[in-house]
Amino acid sequence: MASKVFALVSSGDREAALEVGLVYPLNAAKKGWMDEVKVIFFGPSERVAANDVEVQGRVKELLEAGVEVLACKWCADRMGITGKLEAAGIKVVYVGSIISDLLKEGWASLTF
Repeated sequence: MASKVFALVSSGDREAALEVGLVYPLNAAKKGWMDEVKVIFFGPSERVAANDVEVQGRVKELLEAGVEVLACKWCADRMGITGKLEAAGIKVVYVGSIISDLLKEGWASLTF
């Protein structure tokens, strides 16, 4: 059974990110439901994270709870939002190999 989880937030729907995609990871970290938690913004959700103050506030809560928050550099660079994501505290890196490694290591994945 997995004790580590990553949430892949890809939907460009603000509510999917704010009300679902970031809530479980925050609670899983704060309440100790999982040993390790990560959030990865990927694709359209990156635009939401870069431009929505409320989503950025939730990212801050995640970071304070010890959750690593990543975004895809390839996508962010193409959208011209890398600086905004980094200013929000999000680590912008190429995530393809990271996602593959997490899956190989047995991490559970959730997609929103």
